[in-house]
Amino acid sequence: MKNNDLMTEMTDWYNPTQLIDTAKKTAISTIIGSNADPRLVSPAPPDGTFFDYSEEFADGQAFKGNKTGRGELWLDYVSDVGDGWNPTYSVAYTLAQETLDVAGEKLPRGEVLIFGGDGVYPTANSEQYEKKLVMPYRMAFNSSRRNGDGDMTDLKKNPHIFVLPGNHDWYDSLVAFQKLFCTNIFNDRRFAGGWQTRQERSYFALKLPQKWWLLGIDLQLSHNIDVPQLQYFESIVGKMQKGDRAILCVPEPYWVKAIKYQKHEEAFEKLKEKEESVEKLEKILAEKGVETKVYIAGDLHHYRRFESEDGRRTQKITAGGGGAFLHPTHDFDFEKAFAGQEIGEKDFTLEKQFPEPDVSRRLDWKNLFGFITGSPRFGIITAILYPLLALLIHGEIKGEFSWRLAFKATINRFIGEPLALIVVVLLILALIFFTDSNSKIYRRTAGAIHGLTHLAAVFVLGWLGYLLSQWINARYGVGGETARSLVWFVSVLAVCGGGGYVAGSFIMGLYLFVSLHFFGRHDNEAFSAMKIEDYKNFVRMHIDTQGDLTIYPIKIEKVARRWDYVENNGHGFYEPQVRLKPEFIEEIKPVS
Repeated sequence: MKNNDLMTEMTDWYNPTQLIDTAKKTAISTIIGSNADPRLVSPAPPDGTFFDYSEEFADGQAFKGNKTGRGELWLDYVSDVGDGWNPTYSVAYTLAQETLDVAGEKLPRGEVLIFGGDGVYPTANSEQYEKKLVMPYRMAFNSSRRNGDGDMTDLKKNPHIFVLPGNHDWYDSLVAFQKLFCTNIFNDRRFAGGWQTRQERSYFALKLPQKWWLLGIDLQLSHNIDVPQLQYFESIVGKMQKGDRAILCVPEPYWVKAIKYQKHEEAFEKLKEKEESVEKLEKILAEKGVETKVYIAGDLHHYRRFESEDGRRTQKITAGGGGAFLHPTHDFDFEKAFAGQEIGEKDFTLEKQFPEPDVSRRLDWKNLFGFITGSPRFGIITAILYPLLALLIHGEIKGEFSWRLAFKATINRFIGEPLALIVVVLLILALIFFTDSNSKIYRRTAGAIHGLTHLAAVFVLGWLGYLLSQWINARYGVGGETARSLVWFVSVLAVCGGGGYVAGSFIMGLYLFVSLHFFGRHDNEAFSAMKIEDYKNFVRMHIDTQGDLTIYPIKIEKVARRWDYVENNGHGFYEPQVRLKPEFIEEIKPVS
């Protein structure tokens, strides 16, 4: 059934109501996640139970009879989905096709799909999952079905899906996530029309063909691997053999953030906790003779790949391009960070980024007007705040107006009215707190400049409102102190309200542009404001009969924006009016 309500816009992160809601949900999830971790309530028994895709038919309730060894397997990985319709559905539509033609190569659809985290934005609940994730993926899968559902045991017709939770999935402490993905409903329903759910917890283990394994690890917000989860994976390792190889899926690329925030003591310590908890699992694998060959994560909404320099070609991949706003790639100079280090100390080299940093840097210029065009509701905040500040700090001028006297009157107001000074100091402190930096000097300087710039705009607009009131009084002969005060009040509200909407939005965009473009700060805040739909990505992987793993990172540089509804044998879907053009981001040699 055609449903135009599905075609949602990208999340407006700077909408005042959204800012309040996000802050509230983040606080609640952090408190509850720290004190009532649902992973501890229903841990997986450490009995070595895994999902077996090394056989011709995967194990499970629906599959009976003899099994034969599977020679190869195709897998798909996508992360950070469930935001605006255009990018989410463009990626889902491309993923869903039974065969994808990329640069002349025919790539079969993955028989297993891994969601790497953040299945829905801005916050998780059943309604949002249904509208922003389930329905788009169901319609996308419908676009590939021509002759019914096919045999339930045929993974090529009805692939399976496994899902890791990201921080946005945790905002309701995994209640909606577990209801959708972790209920044991394999015989009763399928997720998103064709992809079948199987897992019962937020972490999982898959045995793949040719001595490969995939482990999906839940690192739960700012925490690490809990003890029951580690015990579960220990039991899985007990089923492995020497010479096996592992793919580790984690919710965020802690290896990237650890490099970026190595001078930020608090953030670095939290990242080191995660890294060390994963290293415990790596050690257990290594003691068994199992080599970890691939790490893959989402959370950052771009593509970035590191490769080890030890000749073993271990890959660390970030692929968070499933539908959310784009994150920049020019935010940090990794080559500069590694400069001067011995090769032995430098484990991984940055091999590829998408979009390229030069493209990312050009996109950054949109921030100069990003809050006016991309996040127009943010201006409501400054349209309210500016008039209030102007009325509070306005002083009295005796005689003919001049900007020198206006400045003097404002200073006198601060001296005579402590409340005005307190409010201004609190505003500057708030913007210092907002500043993204591990350096106290940078934070205080940048935050103070940011705050003073807003105050300068309030000062100018407030006194322009005063001049407007003087002109109105003279033009229309307004008499009486009360009437003249009312004219002044309305004039300040009008000028500072309208001017505050434009000036406040521009100053915020300018601040974020300068912070990111020249200092590499505020990458999340700067690009979320612009809500860039394009430059999406996902990863298709192939384990061949020789045991080699080939990784195909695929980009959709421009997503579709216009759609036609198609009804096909009762399976409705949307077709892009302009054909999507999936391309390889890079060529990666097989990992063996």
